[in-house]
Order: sequence, then structure tokens, then C-alpha cells
Amino acid sequence: MQPLLSIIIPVYKVEQYLSRCLDSIIIQGKGEDIEVIVIDDGSPDKSGEIADFYASKYPYLRVIHKKNEGVATARNIGIEQAQGKWLYFADSDDYLAQSAIQMFQKRIDENPDADIILMDAWKNFGNKEYPWEHFKREFTWEDKKKIRALQRGALYFPSTGVATNISLAAPWDKLYRKAFLCKSNISFRPELKVLDDMIFNVAAFGNAQKVVYCKDKVYHYCYVSDSITNSYSPDRMAQDERVWKYLRKYMAESFKMDVWELEDKYQLIQAYYHRIIKSFSICCRLSFFNNKNKNTVRDKIELVKEALGREPYRTAFGKGTLRGAEWRLKIMICVGRCRWGKGVYLLHLAQSVFGKVLSNITC
Repeated sequence: MQPLLSIIIPVYKVEQYLSRCLDSIIIQGKGEDIEVIVIDDGSPDKSGEIADFYASKYPYLRVIHKKNEGVATARNIGIEQAQGKWLYFADSDDYLAQSAIQMFQKRIDENPDADIILMDAWKNFGNKEYPWEHFKREFTWEDKKKIRALQRGALYFPSTGVATNISLAAPWDKLYRKAFLCKSNISFRPELKVLDDMIFNVAAFGNAQKVVYCKDKVYHYCYVSDSITNSYSPDRMAQDERVWKYLRKYMAESFKMDVWELEDKYQLIQAYYHRIIKSFSICCRLSFFNNKNKNTVRDKIELVKEALGREPYRTAFGKGTLRGAEWRLKIMICVGRCRWGKGVYLLHLAQSVFGKVLSNITC
């Protein structure tokens, strides 16, 4: 019998977290309703062995071992191999909330014709957890113009069109109907080493005909300070620039193929500019001013000034509007327009000192 849901979990160097993730599924899973696909992405630790142990005990859990090619390729293999009508992507260092699978089943039964079901989560910092809530009430979107606002929100959440402080870029707060993904030829981009999940959701919202939002908290996102996402990345800007190149091409092709109102085009381009500026602030933390960067402060500031003077940053800072931007991003826009490298450094120091309070600037 075809399972209702396939849970896809890429695995790489997570031996200390993987059992917690799998246990959170196994304790509530029913084999006839779900399948769990673990993709061991050439992990050099014991993650693959742990996954194999679970597979030996639970027939609805299977493991695919492969060479290391990155999370995007791993997720794509999961999409190809999945038998479920609906797909859910979990990260192996996080875990499902209690009764999450029951909530998945309920919402799928209520919305069988939706393309995407958006849900809420918990965000965990150490022993503390905070609600990850997108909107104040539940919504159903079937109007293309409103769904395009969600597409903008995947780039930069204040552009969503409905008041929210939460990004729409993650895959783990959504259910995707597999037939919709396959028909629309939507997959993760292996050539992009960062922000590939954001790009996936830009494409998903760009093609969706019906999106449903349900206020069920189904997931625990666990902040890990030394994760790949939060680690020193000397080539982060080069990685980002591949994303900006891809997005420019995507938008140009989309504008040609579909009927876009001028205002919708303008708003999407503004979300693109704001995303570039926000990612620039992340580069400051992970690359330019990271403690592992052994350049002098003077050299770091000069590199920032040089980056601000080249594309696409020059255009993004020049044309990105203050309207619709977070107040912290407004400050970054003003400083960046002046190519004031020392000002960017001072903003980074403020972020470092008050990181827990201002952490949203780097989400």
C-alpha cells in the first residue's frame, strides 16, 4: 500500500543527534502510513551505522548510503526514491514534535488538493525553546498574486504580505505534495552550496496553486553554534554570488514565461535586493570579521569596502529601499550605500555583543 507520507532525512556527521531525531519519529510512526528515508551522505562518523541499526528494527525505515555530494543531492535522491503522496524534509540534528505525524495526517486529510501545507515549529536554544509561528491565524491561499507574496517571503520574510517575523525559506516547516513537485520539476540545486533550501521554496511558491497554513507546531529546530551553517566560511561570499546569479536568471525567465503585474515584479526584485543585503551581514559574521579570519582589522574593512563596490552588492545597496526592511537592515543599507567599511565593522561588533538580542539579522 502506498504510504501517505515520506519523511526524508539527509545525514552527515550527526552521530550525536541522529538517534534523537529518529526516535522522535519512531515513537509516533505507523508503518502503513509513513516511510522514513535516511540518506547517508558519505558521513565519516557512525551516523550510517546508527541509521542501519534503526532500519534493521523498523521495516518502514530504509537507508541509502552514497558518497558525499551535499545536502541538496541527498534530498533530491529522497524525492526520487519516495513512495509517499506527500513529502516532508527533516534535518538530522533536529527532531519532530510530539504528535507531529498525527498532525501531518490530519492536515493532509483536510487539504488533499493543496500543493504546500505550511506549519509552525519550535526554535530551541540550549535548554530554552521559543515558538516559531508564521502568522497570527490560519490561511488558505489560492490567489496567484497572494501566493507570489509568499514567494517573496521565501527570499525576505517582511515581503510576505502578511505580518510575520519568521522566514519562509526552510523546508522543515512544510509538507509538499509529491505530484506537485514532480509535475513542476522542482528540486534542490546541487550547484548551490548555501541557501539551496531558500531557492527550492522560491520555486515551490512560484508554481503553487494552493497553499495552506496551519498553526500546528510540528518540529524542533535546534540551534547548533558549530553547525555547518554557523561555521567560519572564508568563501561564503563566492557561494552567495552563485545564488544571486541563479536568482537573476530565474527571475528573468519567470518574467518572460508568465504574466506579471509591474508591482509584483518590483516587489520580487526588492525582496531579492533585501536578501542580498541580509546575506551580506551574514558574510560579515561568517567570513569578513570572523575570529578565525587572521587578516588585520584594517584589511578586513578594506575587503568589505571592495565588496560593497562590486555587483550585485552595489546595486542591491543602491536600489534596495528602506521601506519594508527590518530596522537593523535599514541601518545596514544606509551604511552600505556610503561604502563605509568601518561602519559595517561597528555594526558587526554590536551584533557580536548583543547577538542573542539581535540574532534575527543573521537568520
